[in-house]
Amino acid sequence: MVDGRMLTDKSKEELIRIILEKDKLVDELERENKELREKIKAEQQKRNEKFAKPNAPKKRRMRPGQKLGHVGMTRSVPDHIDEILEQTLCECPACHHSLNESVEVIEQVQEDIIPAHVRVRKYRRHRYYCQGCQKIVTAPYHPQQVPRGYLGANVLIQAAILKYHHCLPYEKIADLFKDMAGLTVSPGGLSQALARVSDWLGVEKKVLLTAIRGSPQVHADETGWRLDGKKSWVWAFVNERLAYYEVNRSRGRKVVRNILTDSFKGVLISDFYGVYFNLPYKKQKCLVHLLREFRECSKRDPSEEYKLNYKKIKRLINDALRLRDQREKLSKMVYLRRVVDIKQRLFNFMMSPYENKNLQRLSKRFNKFWLDMFTFLQDPAVAWNNNLAERMIRPHVIYRNRSFGNRSDRGAKAHGTIMSLMQTLRLQGRNVSDNLREAFLRHRQGGTKLQLSFMA
Repeated sequence: MVDGRMLTDKSKEELIRIILEKDKLVDELERENKELREKIKAEQQKRNEKFAKPNAPKKRRMRPGQKLGHVGMTRSVPDHIDEILEQTLCECPACHHSLNESVEVIEQVQEDIIPAHVRVRKYRRHRYYCQGCQKIVTAPYHPQQVPRGYLGANVLIQAAILKYHHCLPYEKIADLFKDMAGLTVSPGGLSQALARVSDWLGVEKKVLLTAIRGSPQVHADETGWRLDGKKSWVWAFVNERLAYYEVNRSRGRKVVRNILTDSFKGVLISDFYGVYFNLPYKKQKCLVHLLREFRECSKRDPSEEYKLNYKKIKRLINDALRLRDQREKLSKMVYLRRVVDIKQRLFNFMMSPYENKNLQRLSKRFNKFWLDMFTFLQDPAVAWNNNLAERMIRPHVIYRNRSFGNRSDRGAKAHGTIMSLMQTLRLQGRNVSDNLREAFLRHRQGGTKLQLSFMA
């Protein structure tokens, strides 16, 4: 600031120079102020646009816990006590005064596991000379003995369960045996041992395959696999009680025909994949797959033509399911007439002209599979979806994500055999460990009688 008294001492030229400098400073400040105002206005407008956008509606969060009135669930009390451990006192831990009999007992029931340990067994089979037939005779194998094997049946079956059910690699299985029981075994030794186990259990898988071929209905599905680094597939053929798996390098129709054979009289339930077309079987297509594809297309196709026909196909399928549930309440003639009406509606949907490309593609699919879409209306025991096959092939997907498939044809064969027997036993509610061990020991000791009985 320039003092006013000092200005009186300035000349005219100096005063003009001071005024010009002041004007220049005011112009710079005004320009800077304008730029700041514009910047603040732009940021405020940007913020308003951001908050002005409609937010996606939040999904209503479910209340945690069970619903009101739900009966609480706690761990059931064991039906027996193996050991009772008493904790008593002779003197007070505070003042060391002697104590009399206890006035109360606090009880707690606790379940625990016994640390595992290796049990080494030596099997001695005595040989004798028979005076009658003049031959050397040998005592039979012990029921728990694995002929010419260094690992017992319990180790082998538990390794199979850890490998194929819990999806552990051989290295971790070997580490687990070492840490939990002190058993030393190499990953390669486990791999070869399980391959031999599957060879001896192969006869049981053949019986399972025969039961699958005689089933009234079979769900089929396949998923990608790696066999020695090359693209392959795991095929699943299952029903409510049986599960048959096979690793194959082909994804063609010949795999289905080789497994089920042309003599299969049941209903084949599958998705709309082309290999299931033109097979000599009675078929049912998965309507869940169809609805799922319609729903996915609706997210990308907002046209009114597509929305209208999407509602039509949903209404048609829902009417078919409702008719199936009313089968016992309607007379035979009324039921058959409504089934014909359902199929006629599907035929009309299929033959209608469409401008929408998605509807044109789906109508071609109906033209190919429409006779196989409502088989469940003729036979109430037939499922209208293929969810069972997708659930039963899920363990292979988990296994694939951890092991990336098999390295050899023998490993692929072992995978198919052991997984087939394990999943079948689980479907039937049978103990996997006990049944596999007994079947393996019976066949390994030369027995010809089948241990596992499978019914369609």
